[in-house]
Amino acid sequence: MLKKIHIASHHGFCMGVKRAIKFAEETSENATGTVTILNEIVHNEHVVEKFKKRGVGQAKSVDDVSEGTLIISAHGIAPDIIRKAESKGLNVIDATCPLVTNIYDIITDAVKDGYNIIHYGNPHHEETMGIVGYAPDHITCAANEEELLALPDWSDRKLGLTVQTTAHIEDFAIVEKKALKKWPHLKIFNTICNATTKRQSAILELAPKVDMVLVVGSNSSANSHRLAAISNDICGNGILIGSAKDVDASWFDDATIESVGISAGASTPDFLVEDVIKKLVEISGGTAEVLQSETDRKKVSRTIG
Repeated sequence: MLKKIHIASHHGFCMGVKRAIKFAEETSENATGTVTILNEIVHNEHVVEKFKKRGVGQAKSVDDVSEGTLIISAHGIAPDIIRKAESKGLNVIDATCPLVTNIYDIITDAVKDGYNIIHYGNPHHEETMGIVGYAPDHITCAANEEELLALPDWSDRKLGLTVQTTAHIEDFAIVEKKALKKWPHLKIFNTICNATTKRQSAILELAPKVDMVLVVGSNSSANSHRLAAISNDICGNGILIGSAKDVDASWFDDATIESVGISAGASTPDFLVEDVIKKLVEISGGTAEVLQSETDRKKVSRTIG
């Protein structure tokens, strides 16, 4: 029987997501003419749907936008795409996360200093595509450890290593060591963002203490998938869910599932987390105790009405 619900000390919206959503809200309220978001403002289907209901358009390419205001998502975009949008007369609002912008600056400065960059990240993710766009002739993308270690010797060139902001912190620590063994002259730029580090650290603390971890986040969210994967590796029962509707009461027919941990990706609104907590309390018959993570040494029961 479900007895305890533990909430991860760090979960949900990060600074970059809050900032992007604020930009999009203010623009949709104040702009004259049409407003379009390039790609998803953040990787959460509920947030995306919210803006669609407000009449904000969504496009996958600048070619599909002919007028009005174009909002660049939190994940960023290549500079040539921004220039193309401006050349079409579009009013561009750049909601790129400042921590992603920081990678642009690192790469730009490194390339000026003669470096070639290896970027460790998913080549199909918007963030990675934007980063590569800042120095396409000087960046090689590696999606995993195998791809990275299969790259040439490159002992004759200055090399730098950057990483996707949402990468697995422990995996990257291993990759970093192996990369330095292959290229001792490699300069490491650890560009995993602080929000990712905090959320993954909270999961590493929480997962060993519970029988199941539910991570609230959209399937398109890379950081949500990683939180679920880390949870599953630790407790053997980490599940990614989109909302309370995805919680199956039959999961708790198993008498060994007495405690559940709750976390959420950096693009997940608080109300979705609260809805999941309410659903779990209902499943327990109203008896489950809702606890804060011990990270902040609090065990304060939350009131879920």
